[in-house]
Amino acid sequence: MTRTNWAVIMAGGQGVRLRPLTDDLPKPMLSVAGRPIIERLVLHLVGSGFKRIFVAVNYLGDVIEEHLGDGSRLGARVEYLREDQALGTAGALGLLPEPPTEPVLLLNGDIVTNADLGGLLDAHTSGGFRATIGTRRYRHTVPFGCVERDGDRVTQIEEKPTLEREVNSGIYALDPSVVARVVAGHRVDTPDLIADLLAAGDPVGAFEIEDEWIDIGQREQLAAARGVAT
Repeated sequence: MTRTNWAVIMAGGQGVRLRPLTDDLPKPMLSVAGRPIIERLVLHLVGSGFKRIFVAVNYLGDVIEEHLGDGSRLGARVEYLREDQALGTAGALGLLPEPPTEPVLLLNGDIVTNADLGGLLDAHTSGGFRATIGTRRYRHTVPFGCVERDGDRVTQIEEKPTLEREVNSGIYALDPSVVARVVAGHRVDTPDLIADLLAAGDPVGAFEIEDEWIDIGQREQLAAARGVAT
């Protein structure tokens, strides 16, 4: 299924926590299973039916542009949103060449995923949401026995419990009216954009990602991605 919606990949970050790997290479160009992360994202978008893809670049952006080119070899039309300064995780939306007329898919450029992107967009549209957040269940096992108490009296002890929360995956669907809130040249982070919608009482949806998803923020996560990706 070909989709006329635009996709925007935020790929301008410096990858500070991955230095020195990112001293001369932008984080989205780090290789996972023989392909740069950014190329994997573009190919996944193409496989999900997206044909017009914008890539926001800043730090070492020329490396990304040289690798992806116009996107034709990957089956897409790739255009670049060039940030003169860091604009946060949503600020580059203000650099789009024209206002979108359909919901936009926004992705962080440092994730490895097989998420159902079309399903997220369909859920966004059918739910009537202004924005939809792709979420992922995150489990953390506390490596100690946890004590609950009432004052000085212990009421319960639980050995190494596993806590579960639903976390932001860095994948969003945004209505054109939300994109229009981003002013060109102004720094905006996506969680702040979502928080403003919630404060105004606008409907914000959640779409659980059950497929592979790894956020490449630190070396351990990069190693994990390289271990499971194909």
